[in-house]
Amino acid sequence: MSIWFLLLCALTLIAYAATGGIFLAFSDFIMRSFDLVRNQAGIETMQVLNVEIMRSVFMVLFMGLAILSLVIVIYAAVTLGGTPRLLLIGAGLSYLLGVFAVTGAGNVPLNNQLAALAPETSQALTFWKEAYMTRWVTLNSLRTAACFLASGLTLAALVVR
Repeated sequence: MSIWFLLLCALTLIAYAATGGIFLAFSDFIMRSFDLVRNQAGIETMQVLNVEIMRSVFMVLFMGLAILSLVIVIYAAVTLGGTPRLLLIGAGLSYLLGVFAVTGAGNVPLNNQLAALAPETSQALTFWKEAYMTRWVTLNSLRTAACFLASGLTLAALVVR
């Protein structure tokens, strides 16, 4: 494993873990807190958050990790052999499928549906309580696990190299 790739993997491991920590906070207590405040406050807060996150450092990290994961998968598949190869391909695919794809196919559509609703309406509250909170948090918990799996597999690849 070349020194530049070793460093790239180490930085990516830290970024996977940091992203997983952010997702964990949402699944563990942030979304629950949004659900416990007066009915429309959680909806309004999530609507604002979904706009603001697009202009955040998190979005750079989120998108950057997709690119880095693809680089790691390709480099590992072409250049490496044995266990490190399998572990790094698994790590990259864990992020690409378990985080990036789940976000695009699940969390973003739910966010878009929520954004289209006026927070003070009964329709918004019904969607929030019966669909959004359960589905979004379940998908987010999957993203959390995928990030931690990716970081663990990357760490394992660095240890066994």
